[in-house]
Amino acid sequence: MNERRVEITAEDGRIPTFVAWPDGEGPFPVALVLMDGMGIREELRDLTRRLSSSGYYAMLPDLYYRLGAASTIESGKSGEWDRMVSLIKSLSDEMVIRDVEALLEYADADPAAADGAAGILGFCMGGRLALALCQGLGRRIAAAAAIHPGLEKDADDSAHRDLDRVSAELYLAIADQDPWCSPEQVSEMEKVLVDAGVPHEIEFHPGAPHGFGVPGSGRYDERAAERAWKRVEALFSKTLG
Repeated sequence: MNERRVEITAEDGRIPTFVAWPDGEGPFPVALVLMDGMGIREELRDLTRRLSSSGYYAMLPDLYYRLGAASTIESGKSGEWDRMVSLIKSLSDEMVIRDVEALLEYADADPAAADGAAGILGFCMGGRLALALCQGLGRRIAAAAAIHPGLEKDADDSAHRDLDRVSAELYLAIADQDPWCSPEQVSEMEKVLVDAGVPHEIEFHPGAPHGFGVPGSGRYDERAAERAWKRVEALFSKTLG
């Protein structure tokens, strides 16, 4: 496997990005990994490596780059929860759409990365952003997997309501007792997806808590995470080639 850490020039600055791709003859389909609210850490790099090992040019950007390297959250430390909420709120969908456009432009110029539509794998905040990117970038995104997505409860333009321009096929892995993705939100999202004709699968993971998909915390649920990972692999294999 090959990997490198680069800084990709975007409209708002330079995005620190971890890139991994397989050995052998490419080019390889592009797949983005979008972080949860806890920020970039080795567990997410390992998931990016794992995705790469399945045959993808995988990119993990630090979406908090506008606020500097110290933006990674230290779990359990006093005040860090409030700081994480502030960091999440500092990002708009429009900002992240611009960032991903820069990431895809970088990939377009790399011979190891294949042309064509990309895939997205997002966790928590990244799962919500995956939906927003599918809406904002249209046919540039072929598939997206949102693992325990954190959705806004009250915003009229929440990602789970605004999906009429989505061309991607979607997989959503939902923790069955998730305070940030309620049954009412899921039901509303399902109706929007059906009405818009978006191909999708919504899968509930009984007993799994919010945050079950990323190793390294007490919320990680290996059984649910592995089940979701198999769905992601099948989705990407089907849509990205």
